[in-house]
Amino acid sequence: MSSRLETSKLIFRKLKISDYQKFRKLFYLCFKKKVSYNFFKWRYFSDESSFCYGAFHSSDLIAHVGMKSMQLNNKKNEKVFSRHSSMVLNKYRGKGIFSRLLKEVKIIFLKDIRMIIMWPNENNFATFGINKNKIVKQKYYLYKTSKPKVKKKKTLSHNINQLKKHKNFILNNDNFFFKNFEYFKERYLSYKKNEYLINIFQLKDLTSFFILKKNKNKFGFNYVVLDHFGSKNIQTNHLLQLINEKKIIFWSKQKIYKRNYNLISHINLNIGFIKQNNIQKKIKLLDQKFMLGDTDSFITIN
Repeated sequence: MSSRLETSKLIFRKLKISDYQKFRKLFYLCFKKKVSYNFFKWRYFSDESSFCYGAFHSSDLIAHVGMKSMQLNNKKNEKVFSRHSSMVLNKYRGKGIFSRLLKEVKIIFLKDIRMIIMWPNENNFATFGINKNKIVKQKYYLYKTSKPKVKKKKTLSHNINQLKKHKNFILNNDNFFFKNFEYFKERYLSYKKNEYLINIFQLKDLTSFFILKKNKNKFGFNYVVLDHFGSKNIQTNHLLQLINEKKIIFWSKQKIYKRNYNLISHINLNIGFIKQNNIQKKIKLLDQKFMLGDTDSFITIN
C-alpha cells in the first residue's frame, strides 16, 4: 500500500524482497555495516506477518522500519510486533519523516495489535505516537566476563542440530514471547545455524539449557548467552557455572559490581500499548522473561 505526503515527493510503502539492494544501501549508509540478502529474506520475509516499511525519495529508500511478528505468551498467543532495523538517511533526519513512517505503519497495519516491542538506541526514541504513559521501559546492562576461573567443567556443549533431542524440555515458562520448539527451530536452525550451540547444565534431577552464539569481535573470542529453556530453578546456577568455564557476554536488569564483569553497553526495551491496558498489568509484564536473543544485537547480518 502506498501513500503520498502532500508537502513532499516522498512515497511510503511496504518493501518487496526485490528492494533488497535499496535496503542494503541505506543500511550501510546509516550503520556502516554490510547486510546480506539471506538476512533480509530470513528476518522479514520468512513468515506471512513480518514486513518492512519505507519512505522513498524518487527510487531511493531514505527511511525504514522493520516489523517482526511475534506471539505473546498468554492464553490467546496474540500477535505482537517487535521493531527492528530503524534507520533514516542522515540528510533527512530531524524532518519528521520517521515519525510519519511509524504513524503510517500504526494506522495501516496495527489496527488489531495491542502492543509493540521496541529496542531503541540513544538516537531513536520515536514511539509510533504512543503516549509516554502507555509505555513501559526497562534497561538491560550488557556484561563481558574475563578469564574463566575453574578448569573442571560441569557444563556440556552440543551442536545446535541436537535441539530436537531436547524438545521435551522446551516449556514456555515465564517468557514474554511464546517460545515452543518451532520458535527455537526457526530462530536458531533456519539461519546461520553453524554459529550456535546448546550448553547443558544438570543439578540433581534438574536440567538447564542455554543457547550460545560463538562470537568473535574486538574483545576477542567469547560466547553470547542468547536464550534459555529447561529448568528455570537452576538457570542462575547454570549462568554462574558458565561464567567460571568460559568468556561470555550476557545481560542483566541490574548493574553488577564484580571485578571480572566488564560493562560494555546497555540495551533499552520499550513496550508500547496501542490500546488501553491496566497500569498494574503493564508493570507486571516486566516480570516476564526477555532474553538477549529477542533482540537483533548479536545476529550476524552479512
